[in-house]
Amino acid sequence: MLRGLYTASSGMITQTKIMDVLANNLANVNTVGYKRDVVVTSPFPNFEVTRHGGDNTPPNGKIGTMDYGVLVDTFHTNFEEGAFSQTNGKLDFAIDGNGFFVVNTPNGQRYTRDGSFTLSKDGYLVTQEGYIVEGENGPIQLSQGDISVDEMGNIINNGQLVDRLRIVDFDNYDGLRKEGNNLFFIDNSANVQVIPATGKIKQGFLEQSNVNSVKEMVNMISVMRNYESNQKVVIAFDETLGKAVNEVGKV
Repeated sequence: MLRGLYTASSGMITQTKIMDVLANNLANVNTVGYKRDVVVTSPFPNFEVTRHGGDNTPPNGKIGTMDYGVLVDTFHTNFEEGAFSQTNGKLDFAIDGNGFFVVNTPNGQRYTRDGSFTLSKDGYLVTQEGYIVEGENGPIQLSQGDISVDEMGNIINNGQLVDRLRIVDFDNYDGLRKEGNNLFFIDNSANVQVIPATGKIKQGFLEQSNVNSVKEMVNMISVMRNYESNQKVVIAFDETLGKAVNEVGKV
């Protein structure tokens, strides 16, 4: 009886974690370059069920396997490209295809698809959080005036070639981890190689989130129903245990 209670409880815990991820996706539906997360679940390890005595009992007593429910295995980020919106901002950039911008943070190099950049008071190209955007030759310093960037990332400032945006890609996106502020870092335990990016730069555009709000809402409804179903199972087991203690115990 307790096995069923544990199974239903694990289902409730898992649905709660899935709901948290869906809520975070919806909260970032308008975040530039945001990539939605997906929860990957797996069952608890199976164990063998045996039967002793009775008719049709196998010689070894084994009648099958059973598990103790489901658990959250890992979180997967969907790197599908989002739609582009035209802003005409001279410091707004989108990557059409594979690739990430490289930025310098206090924690080291980080990677992002968010190309909504600005200029610092010293004239350096930075993210909205103030992190320096890397060029092929290091930090990119610009002056006010005409700024144009071609599809290869070459930056022309007042008619002069200043630098080229550093765009990189990876051979295995599973090794990328989110850090916050729309940044990714490489998991040290993962086998990830930095490779040349094939994406093209689009100046005056921003990549939108790849979250589909309608689908996320539908998933939320499904999660709520699954949670309620497991909750009813827990209540049923609780009532049965109550009867076993209060009524059967009197016999």
